[in-house]
Amino acid sequence: MRGALRNRRAREALQPDMFGAALGLWLLFLVGAVFYVRRARHPEVKPVAAYLIFIIVFTAVSFVLFGAFAALLQLAGWAGVLATPIGAAVFLIAVFLPALLAARWQLRKPPMGSPRP
Repeated sequence: MRGALRNRRAREALQPDMFGAALGLWLLFLVGAVFYVRRARHPEVKPVAAYLIFIIVFTAVSFVLFGAFAALLQLAGWAGVLATPIGAAVFLIAVFLPALLAARWQLRKPPMGSPRP
C-alpha cells in the first residue's frame, strides 16, 4: 500500500504543471529561435532549411531527454522533487540545455557535399 501511494504521488508530480511549463517554454523558444538561427547558421545553408534543422533537432533531443529523465525520476522515487520550483527549473535546464547545444551544433555544420577547409 505504501509503495502504491508513493508511485501515485510520483505520477501526479509530473502531470499537467510540469508538462505545461515545458510546452510553454518550448513554444516560446521556437518563436525566439528564428532570430538566433538567422545569425548563427552556416553561410551556405538557406535560412528556412537552417531553421527546420534547428527545431527538429531541438525538439527531438528535448522530447527524448524529457521522457528519459521523467522516467528515471519516477523509478527512483524522486518525482516529488519536481513539485518545487527549484527542482522543476533544474529539470527543465537539464532537458533544454543539451537540446540547445545539439541543435546549435547541427545548425553550424556545413551542408553535406561542401568542401572541407
